[in-house]
Amino acid sequence: MKLIKQGTAGLLLTLGIFLLTYAAYKAENKDFHAAKHLLLRGVPVTGAGGLLLWGVYKEDRKQRLHSVFYQLLNQNQGRIALMQFALEAQLTAGVAKQYLDDKAKDFGAAFNVSEDGQFYYCFHSILSEG
Repeated sequence: MKLIKQGTAGLLLTLGIFLLTYAAYKAENKDFHAAKHLLLRGVPVTGAGGLLLWGVYKEDRKQRLHSVFYQLLNQNQGRIALMQFALEAQLTAGVAKQYLDDKAKDFGAAFNVSEDGQFYYCFHSILSEG
C-alpha cells in the first residue's frame, strides 16, 4: 500500500509540475487563456501529490517512533529514559516527552528519577503482558 501511495504521489507531482511549467510557457508566449486553464489543473494535481506524499512521510515517522519505543522497552527491561528516547528517535525533548506521556497514560506507566537525575518511564506492565 505504501508503494502504491508513493507511486501515485510521484505521478501526481510529475504531472502537476509539467502542467505548471507548461502554463508558465504559455503565459510567457502571451497565451493567457491556455495558461489559466493549465494553472487551474496543475495546482490541484500538484497539491494532491504533495499531500499524499506528506501522509506517507507521517505514517513512516509514526511507525519509526513505535519501533524505537518498543526496542528501548525490550532493551531496558521496561524502563525508558526521556533523553535516550529523544536521541534514539531524533526528536526534541518536548516532543519525546509528549509521546512518552501519551504512552504512559495508555499503559499505566510509573515514573522514576534515578540517582543521576535521569527521568525514567517504567512500563513494566507491558512486559508482563507480553
